[in-house]
Amino acid sequence: MTSPFLFLKEEIEKEAQLMFCYKCGKSVKPIVRLLPTLIGTVEVEYLCPVHKIVLAKEIREMKLPKREVKVAKGLYISVDGIDGAGKTTFAKELVKLLKMDGFEVLYVKEPHIPAIKEFLYKYDIDADAEVYIFATDRIILQKTAVIPALESGKLVVSDRSIYTSIVYQSIRGVDEEFIIGVNRGVKYPDIVFILDIDAELAYNRLKKTRDSLTKYESLDFLKEARKLFLEIPKKYSKLSKFYILDASKDVKTLAKEALTKIKENI
Repeated sequence: MTSPFLFLKEEIEKEAQLMFCYKCGKSVKPIVRLLPTLIGTVEVEYLCPVHKIVLAKEIREMKLPKREVKVAKGLYISVDGIDGAGKTTFAKELVKLLKMDGFEVLYVKEPHIPAIKEFLYKYDIDADAEVYIFATDRIILQKTAVIPALESGKLVVSDRSIYTSIVYQSIRGVDEEFIIGVNRGVKYPDIVFILDIDAELAYNRLKKTRDSLTKYESLDFLKEARKLFLEIPKKYSKLSKFYILDASKDVKTLAKEALTKIKENI
């Protein structure tokens, strides 16, 4: 049975007009090579059948499975920032304050599935493969917990979000477009609190609380991650509302600041 992808290739080759090949010195009937992207398009390359050189290129639409995020009633809040910034402590303190204020709140954490986190920290896998694994975990988390909670009107506080993937996997050498493409259909947070802290301070915190550090916790990685996190609000201001908080402050003070910001957005 012919796959849809092979069928598309055959159809394009049938439609293809003669193209001039400078190596052959004449017009030839090209063969086609398809290079799918992750944003719903495919790059079509027309090649000389003899010399295999590219004679022309074009972009065509390609059908991909639809992943649509339903409009939700609640508020999706994420806490992002470099390792050692105190995200988990802050997120839990914020959840406590929100509940004391009468809000129904769900606390979640990425990665969501423990086995995925263990796998990623145990094996040194390629950065692009990491993108797929994190995206899979995120989609499962959103479909099973985040979206249902939002639809019921709850607030969701997430320890990390897609923005951490954008920062971390970018540092590992993956294009942002690729990361966003794999995460197509993922719901972006409504409000993002980026906990900002000096990389050396975060690094020293980690050394005191860890038996060993991961590839995401080296000083050089933390410095680059902090730089990229501070660039995120400018790039994605149309998708989420960002607040940068000084993570060197007392966590209770920070959580009260965040609570005030959340109330301003409800």
